[in-house]
Amino acid sequence: MVTPRNILLIGSLLTLPAQAMASQSLVDLRQTFIQSYDAAVAEPGNVSAALHKALGVYPLYPYLEYQVLRSTLDTQSNDRINDFLQRNSDTPLYGRLLFAWAKHTGTQGQWDQFQQAWERIQKPDTSLKCLQGQYQLQQSNTASAWEQARQLWTVGHSQPDICDPLFDAWLKSDNFTSADALQRYRAALIGGRESLAAYIKRFIKDEQHLAAATHIQALYLEPRALLDQPEQLTADTTNADALLNMAVKRLARSDLQAAIQLWIRDRERLNIASSEWEPLSTYLGVWLSKRFPDTEGRALLTQLDPNKQYPKLTEWRIRLALTDQDWAAVSQLIDSLPDTERSNDRWRYWQAIANHHLQDKQQDALLISLAKERSFYGFMAAQFLGKPYQLNDSASRFPQAQLDTLAQTPAFVRMQELLTLERYSDARSEWNLATAEMTPQEVHRAAHLVSQWGWYHQGIRGAISSKQWNDMLIRFPNPYPELYQRHADSQAIDPAWALAVTRQESAFWMGAKSRVGARGLMQLMPATARATARRHDIPLSNLAALSEPDTNIQLGTAYLGEVAQRFNGNLAYASAAYNAGPSRVSRWLDARGTLPLDIWIETIPYDETRNYVQNVLSFRVIYERMADQPVALFSEQEFATLALRQQE
Repeated sequence: MVTPRNILLIGSLLTLPAQAMASQSLVDLRQTFIQSYDAAVAEPGNVSAALHKALGVYPLYPYLEYQVLRSTLDTQSNDRINDFLQRNSDTPLYGRLLFAWAKHTGTQGQWDQFQQAWERIQKPDTSLKCLQGQYQLQQSNTASAWEQARQLWTVGHSQPDICDPLFDAWLKSDNFTSADALQRYRAALIGGRESLAAYIKRFIKDEQHLAAATHIQALYLEPRALLDQPEQLTADTTNADALLNMAVKRLARSDLQAAIQLWIRDRERLNIASSEWEPLSTYLGVWLSKRFPDTEGRALLTQLDPNKQYPKLTEWRIRLALTDQDWAAVSQLIDSLPDTERSNDRWRYWQAIANHHLQDKQQDALLISLAKERSFYGFMAAQFLGKPYQLNDSASRFPQAQLDTLAQTPAFVRMQELLTLERYSDARSEWNLATAEMTPQEVHRAAHLVSQWGWYHQGIRGAISSKQWNDMLIRFPNPYPELYQRHADSQAIDPAWALAVTRQESAFWMGAKSRVGARGLMQLMPATARATARRHDIPLSNLAALSEPDTNIQLGTAYLGEVAQRFNGNLAYASAAYNAGPSRVSRWLDARGTLPLDIWIETIPYDETRNYVQNVLSFRVIYERMADQPVALFSEQEFATLALRQQE
């Protein structure tokens, strides 16, 4: 652990029971904890009894105790572990240590202690299931052990090494058969794991099973051959449906339309129940739709779903009709959607636009109704009608005394201190456990508390999980107004746009780091951050600085300024570029840039980017309306390019 860089305001406001410690001593205790924890990580045996005693009143002392125990499991007794578990059963540390102790005792063959731990675990992972199989074997319950082994082994992916003793024993037993190996071989190839399949094949001894494996491998390696040689797969073939699914998906990588033809032919030929057609039909159809196919390709979409039974595919067929501006087809396809989809804002909007072009006066009623909604489509309808954007704000207020009482509970005291130490993952674990049994009203109150602390991200998540959609105060915070104003002004961009991008990117989670490496409030990729820093002469000594609000917002607004300039101030194009990359957006514009702007947005082929653009544009309006500032969803020039404004 390192000394925190950004102590939240809550650190100075942390309130602990008076009898436990004086407020003046909290800073000292915190620093002692940091040093002791670092020592426990490095050399757990060197944390003295005196330190344990001194930190006993500190809210995060259980985390130090856990770290010491977790690092020295081989020297701990069952009683010592159980003592900790009993005292900390209301913390996330209970589950962590219980899992670790079960795994430790199981691997050490301490089966009585393992079984005691196992009986308290509600959702064991694969490793613990394998150890439970070993326990059953040790107890001479071979039937149960082999059943567990078979369930865990006959899957299409590798399992943890801790499972090897159970698997080795089972593979040597009379209970294991060549059919088990064939089952796993098939599952491995269906899952695309060729190396695992090659390993498993050595266990297939039966000649018929070996022939079946060779057949499966041929379908995997040469799926196109099935088009000309349908006899390779018949309705009597074991797992014919799964093997067809495998062959179709493999062929789709090189020839999507041929794969669709194969699926259309063989889903009936192999007697696959029509109720099972939707997933693969939708997968293939949406994939093809996002390539904006020609007439032949669109005919395949119709063959995939002639009765318009698959909503996700129908939605993409609507988008293709939008690119043609074939309003009769748009209207007919929308009408075929299930009521739940047809009644959402997206398709109500496009039905209104279709009605306008088809000279159906129902467009006015649809737009008037839609303009009451707080959404991208509702805001477009409001701009068409010249009506104010509706926020439908229903902000909640909780008595401060209630929030203070909640803040005094042990879980929230720990949560607050964990945030001060920037242990965000631990803080979220505390939140998840503390709110698991709360009513929606209680979660909503907790969301207000943590938002008041400055944990805006969790406040937003709490409002959403408690379905408080209209509590705009915590759903759309503005924690750094001066930074956004200053840095956006320096780049000649709208501060509310930068704020909206941040709300969409990280929801103001300072510690945010995406799976691809984007960091901080505005989720900057390291390479983008470095290049932007060089171009704008912004100091960036190391990537850790991207967790600093000032640095992150300065770099993020600088990059927004670049994409805004590249796309001539069009915020829809620029927002798409911030998410998907400028080069990709340029390609989309080259292909479909002459479309009305709302159709171009609707037909962005990346679902994430389409939703991203719509959210960012909407959030910008929300922030400006909350600040009582004049705002338009689209500029006059952009507004003129929307589908409703196009001449017949």
